[in-house]
Amino acid sequence: MNIKTTLKSSVAVAALFAVAAPVANAADDTLKSGNKNSLSITGQVVSAIWNADDGTSSGIFITDGRITRSRVRWIAQGSLNANVTAGATIEINIPVANNPGAVTLGTKTADGTDLSAITTWGTRHHYVWVSHKKFGKLTLGNTGQGTEGSGEANLSGTTLGGSLMAGGNFGSAIVFNETSGAQPSQTSMTIGTVMSNYDAGTRREVLRYDTPKLYGAQIRTALVNGGSWDVGLFYGAKFGGFKIDARAGYYDQAGTSATTNYSASGSISVLHDSGLNATFNKSTLNYVSDFGAGATKQATIEDPTNTYWSVGYQAKLFGVGGTNFEVGFSNTEDRVNTLNFDNTDATAWHLTAVQKFDAIGANVTLNYSNYALDADNAGAAYTFDDIDVFALQTIFAF
Repeated sequence: MNIKTTLKSSVAVAALFAVAAPVANAADDTLKSGNKNSLSITGQVVSAIWNADDGTSSGIFITDGRITRSRVRWIAQGSLNANVTAGATIEINIPVANNPGAVTLGTKTADGTDLSAITTWGTRHHYVWVSHKKFGKLTLGNTGQGTEGSGEANLSGTTLGGSLMAGGNFGSAIVFNETSGAQPSQTSMTIGTVMSNYDAGTRREVLRYDTPKLYGAQIRTALVNGGSWDVGLFYGAKFGGFKIDARAGYYDQAGTSATTNYSASGSISVLHDSGLNATFNKSTLNYVSDFGAGATKQATIEDPTNTYWSVGYQAKLFGVGGTNFEVGFSNTEDRVNTLNFDNTDATAWHLTAVQKFDAIGANVTLNYSNYALDADNAGAAYTFDDIDVFALQTIFAF
C-alpha cells in the first residue's frame, strides 16, 4: 500500500490514523502540500497498567504514560536553496481518560483517586525554524530551551521507561506515610514533591540558536520569554568501541523567578559495542537568599540537588528488536523547603527492561521502582514507609 497515494484523496486528518497502524513504515512517508514543502504526521499511543503500594494500602491503575504520553505532531519542512532549509512543528498531547500523575491511594478512612481524566489538549511544541549548513539553526516559538536534556544523557535505551526522571514516574502523586508515631499517617509529601532530576531547562517560549556541530560538539543557547536565558553544551562521539554522550547546561532564571537564581545540570553516558553502558547525572537548583521568608521559612534554606547513576545492557535476545536492561539509582536532597519535614533525603531504585518491536515502531517496558524518604525538623528525625511501584507500559508509534 502506498500511503501517499491513499492520502491524496483525503482532506481529513483522521484518514491518516486509519491507514497508519497497518503500515509498518507509515512514519517515513510524507504528505505534500500545495507548495514544495513536505508535511509528516507522526505520534504515539501510550497505555500502562501499574500497581502501587505505600505500606498501608495498594491499588492497580490503568492509565496513559507518565514519562511520555500519547500525542500527535505535524512536521513541515522545505528547502530555500542548497544551504538553507526551514520548517515548523506542532506537537500536542491528546486528552486522556486517566492521568497517571493524579491518581492516588486511599487510607483506612478515605478512598483514593483511581480515575482522573485530562480533558484538554496540551501544547508541547509550536515553533518555526531556519537552518544554514555553515551558520547553524535559529528557532522561534514554544520548544526546548538550549539546556533541555542537559541533565538527561542516557544511552541505555530505557529512558522512556521512567528510571531517569524518578519524580515524574508512575506513582508520582502517591503520598508517603509517616511512621514515627504509633500509627502510620499520611503526609503532604508525594514522590513528585520530594524528587526531581532538575534538568536545567524545559519547553518554553524561546528564541534559540544552535551552532553547527564541530567534532561532535554543539552549543545551544536561548532567550526565554520574560527575560531569562540559558546555554547548553552537547557532545557526542565514538572512540573505538565506545559511544559517548556528554552534556552540561546553565539556566539563569533571575529574570523570571522570584525564588531561584539558576539551575545547572550535567550528565554523561557511555555505551560499549558489547551493549554494556553506564550513566551519571548531577544537577542543582540555586535559591535566592531570602527565599521562604515568613511563616514557612526554615532555619536554613539549602539548595536542592539530584544525583543519578545507572548501569545497563543492550541485548538482542529476539529477532523482533533489541532488549534493553537497566539498574538505576536516584537521590534528591532538600527539595522540600518548609518548616515541616526539612532536610529531606529521597532515594529511588529502579529495575527496567524494554523490549522493542522495530517493524511496528512499538515497545513494551517493565519497571519496578522503590522510593524511600528520610527527613528531620529542628533536629527531630522522621521515618516513612517505602513506596513500591510495578509498571507495564506499551508504546505504539506511527
